[in-house]
Amino acid sequence: MTEALRFRTILVPMDFSDLARRALQVARDMGTRAGPAHLILAHAVFFPAEVEAFAPAPLIAQAESQSAKELERLLIELQDAGISSEYFSQRGKPESVILDLARNKQADLIVMGTHGHSGLAHITLGSVAERVVREAPCPVMTVKEPKA
Repeated sequence: MTEALRFRTILVPMDFSDLARRALQVARDMGTRAGPAHLILAHAVFFPAEVEAFAPAPLIAQAESQSAKELERLLIELQDAGISSEYFSQRGKPESVILDLARNKQADLIVMGTHGHSGLAHITLGSVAERVVREAPCPVMTVKEPKA
């Protein structure tokens, strides 16, 4: 007899896009059905080195404050729905923040949005999701935009 699939901890990277919100909804559903799971919302405050070197400190502080406020709002929604959750907002490259949190929090699953770029867009933009899938210590579920 096979065991039922269970998740204790689900990491959900957030960039506050509609796609990230869809991924959060998928994580909520997965955490409810195969849990109860604790959801961890993660946001990376990232400025390329060239920008960060010249960005005024108040601009960086404002970005950090704004992400914390948005994460708190999402956290309240989750907790009001009875879902165990927490959030982390850290400075750094998104893939590094995600992978470090997945390891440190022993995530059972990462649920994240991906735009699914290919060709030139993929080469120029890269893919955080692709890098996370390659190096994650746990399974990764990607959520794509619906086709028009």
